[in-house]
Amino acid sequence: MAKALIIAHRGASQQAPENTIPAINKALELGADMIALEVQRTRDDHPVILADVSLDRTTNGSGRVARMTLAEVKALDAGTWFGDGFAETRVPTLQEALDAIGTKARVLLQLPETRAGSPWAARLLEALGTRKQPDGDVLVFNESQSLKDVRDGAKTFQYALTLGEKVDGWIYIEKAEKMGLRVIRPFRPQIDSVLVGQAHSKKMQVYAHFANEERDMRELLDLRVDGIVTGRPDRLKAVLAAQ
Repeated sequence: MAKALIIAHRGASQQAPENTIPAINKALELGADMIALEVQRTRDDHPVILADVSLDRTTNGSGRVARMTLAEVKALDAGTWFGDGFAETRVPTLQEALDAIGTKARVLLQLPETRAGSPWAARLLEALGTRKQPDGDVLVFNESQSLKDVRDGAKTFQYALTLGEKVDGWIYIEKAEKMGLRVIRPFRPQIDSVLVGQAHSKKMQVYAHFANEERDMRELLDLRVDGIVTGRPDRLKAVLAAQ
């Protein structure tokens, strides 16, 4: 069986400010196979890399991303909150993040609500269209219609539907099977040997979200998950090497 993928959560988010180019570069340096990032939409329909719908936690700005233009978001400091050494780090656009990753790793992108034919969808698909090896990339949505709309315009990507932490794991498999998905991304507490076994019997990959501690990583690897989302790609790499 192939070794589980090291999926860096928001880049190397324990060593650099999450969802920034320094975090992406550090994750690549540490040997991540895949970079997991969240995408938000600006007021003028540009995709930017940011975990929250609000700017307050990880920038020196405030308010919702959707109420700010790209120029306004790019003027913010997205690094000082993490450490003075990252002062004036900017919020990257999706295109800047994809350019930084290139062919060095796959991507796992959490995407917001998207409707076919909208200016936002056009900009999103334009950026996604620059990926040279999209077949290993995974696009994740919170609801079915957005997934279907984007899949119609970007057919070579893999797709996953994320559900709440309290949802029974088997529902992931049922929903994925109905939609023809080949990846599920359940939360760690939802994952057990039955879930992984059922997913694998249906040719689905299981990407576990997420684990930073060695004990949790080992437990997930013993269950034979296909990838682990982690803020400590260096730690997961060492655990995998020790197997």
